Amino acid sequence: MRINAGREKRVKGPLSNIICILVKLKLSSNMGATALEIGSRVHCEGEHGTVLYIGQISGMEGTWLGVEWDNQLRGKHSGSYKGVTYFTTRIPNAGSFIKISKADLGISCPNAIKIKYGKSDHSNKTPNFINLPQNSGTERQIEMVGMEKIMGKQSNFSQLTDVVLSGMLVNGPGNEHELKDLAPNIRNLDLSENLLASWEDQNHLKILEGGESCQECYKSLKLLVLNSMAYSWKEVLSCAIMWPFIEELFVHDNEMLILEPPSSPIFSKLKLLSLENNPLKSWSEVNKLGSLANLEELYLDNTTLEFIEFPDSSPTEKTNLFKNLKFLCIKNNKLKKWESIAELNKLRNLKSLLINNNPVILSVNAETARQLIIAKIQGLESLNRTQIERSERRGAELDYLKRYRSEWVESYGPSAQSKPSETFLICHPTYLALLKKYGAADENEVKEQSALIKDSLICVKIFSPLMPDKPILTKNYQLK
Repeated sequence: MRINAGREKRVKGPLSNIICILVKLKLSSNMGATALEIGSRVHCEGEHGTVLYIGQISGMEGTWLGVEWDNQLRGKHSGSYKGVTYFTTRIPNAGSFIKISKADLGISCPNAIKIKYGKSDHSNKTPNFINLPQNSGTERQIEMVGMEKIMGKQSNFSQLTDVVLSGMLVNGPGNEHELKDLAPNIRNLDLSENLLASWEDQNHLKILEGGESCQECYKSLKLLVLNSMAYSWKEVLSCAIMWPFIEELFVHDNEMLILEPPSSPIFSKLKLLSLENNPLKSWSEVNKLGSLANLEELYLDNTTLEFIEFPDSSPTEKTNLFKNLKFLCIKNNKLKKWESIAELNKLRNLKSLLINNNPVILSVNAETARQLIIAKIQGLESLNRTQIERSERRGAELDYLKRYRSEWVESYGPSAQSKPSETFLICHPTYLALLKKYGAADENEVKEQSALIKDSLICVKIFSPLMPDKPILTKNYQLK
């Protein structure tokens, strides 16, 4: 089941077939299908908000709503008027009062489907020709072949599998079983930027206590997008008990700073997790997710990471974290040292890496950076979406042996230890394995070659032992 939302309400049955939900916005509280109450989501003059107060205002006529706006720039205060506090906003100065008559409470999900996917009542015949825009000249048209068949299928709601209701002011599932009876085969549902109020109805979603009771409703949910919801990771975990079979989770732009390990069985089926655009800063937070046994893809684009470290293992050992991770995206971060790249060699099954736009990568030219990454991560098969061929890997590894041969020799120190120093292994954990694979680079291979002709000449002396009195003949020959 797929949902893109931003607020939600208890749904008994209507979502049982949905595979993916895309959810956007922040959170709030319960709301009936159309009833106006504290926690309701409203729309007014192009802005979405959450109702925090309903009632009278001293010195003002009529009934007013105190609203906290998603767009805090729309707000004027934090819930106080002339010294009286009527409500308190979560974000300072994100609130204001509006007349109740200005609040749009939206429509039910079934009605939104009928409006968007139903046949128009204005014409009994689907137009087969569409006029092309032009400034002058003879009118031009294009024929839309099969439009009647397409529109007929759309109007047959039972055939709908992919439904996009983004921005249609959906406020709930409608009457009991209404959504299920109307469109029973929905597999992908986009409810982003709507007026759902909690996980009992769905979009600036209130965290629901006792989520176990909703597991049956979301038993088919496999993919969920919770972008820009102002959720903390702890709040995500609180909701996750409702999604026992979730496989893909997107939580972009939620200002997450701190993570924590999910307790079993939460996310036990999770294969993909995207934490893009959250200011995590420390890789130690990422390691808290290392116990996710089935996680195969991890997206950490633009999370302000400055280093990578797996402290549970030595430089040449594999980590016990992220045992099945195959794909990692760490683009647009602040990684500064090659030691962080070398740490990725500890991942047991890493096959594909996206790492563009990090200071450490930009410190050398693109070709050198690619070679160094390939040599430092032995199992890598794809780098920045480009396949690593066997010949490219061989060349990168041989060049790596040559490039760091002098450091390798020096790392043994004057006491002729049996292994290089810890400092060297932290920087070059694959070096010993490459030595075993190819052998040591010859010293002459790593010497810088002179471009001067005199340095490419060899001297040959010619003489005969039978004629010792004859002068020795000296000839210089250039190497080719």
